[in-house]
Amino acid sequence: MYLLKISKKGEDIIDEDNGVLAVPEFQKVLKEKKLGQKAMKFIALSQDYDSPYRYLNEKDRYRQIIADIFGKPSWADIKHPLVQAGIEKYRKLQRDPLDDQLEAFNKKIDQYTTLINNWHLDQETAEELQKVMIGIEKLLGTRTVLLEAIERRGERKTISGEQTLSFLEDRAVRLKDAEEIQRTTLQAYT
Repeated sequence: MYLLKISKKGEDIIDEDNGVLAVPEFQKVLKEKKLGQKAMKFIALSQDYDSPYRYLNEKDRYRQIIADIFGKPSWADIKHPLVQAGIEKYRKLQRDPLDDQLEAFNKKIDQYTTLINNWHLDQETAEELQKVMIGIEKLLGTRTVLLEAIERRGERKTISGEQTLSFLEDRAVRLKDAEEIQRTTLQAYT
């Protein structure tokens, strides 16, 4: 996963030398007797971009993760202030400008789709629709470049051999990709 690594069996959080477990909010969750590793796994699995649960909406994602980790349909400590602080910190640490841009592009594509679905097409409006379709094509092209950059961020986790990038090095790579996307977007619309 992106910030935290969980053992292949899903039992333990793997302590890597990337400093993430030194984050005070995460330490507090791990040290709190009734929370511990299970609560930290919940935070990571529910918030991580690379979580296997990422495609579920938030409500279903929370419900499924709680069932899988705790073996029951609900978990009272989800509202615990330390868990909520851990969730907020996890979101903040992994926030990537590329994901913000993708979200913006997806919203615009949805708006275009709604516009086209509601469009009454006749000879007078056909030319306007053609202009909209050209705009959509440019938007989709830029979105494709953005998706490729997002996919590459996962491929750049290792340097040579088995050595992985540090958290800060990885963040720098993603910021560079975001700048590249912005340049591409500006070029597409000029």
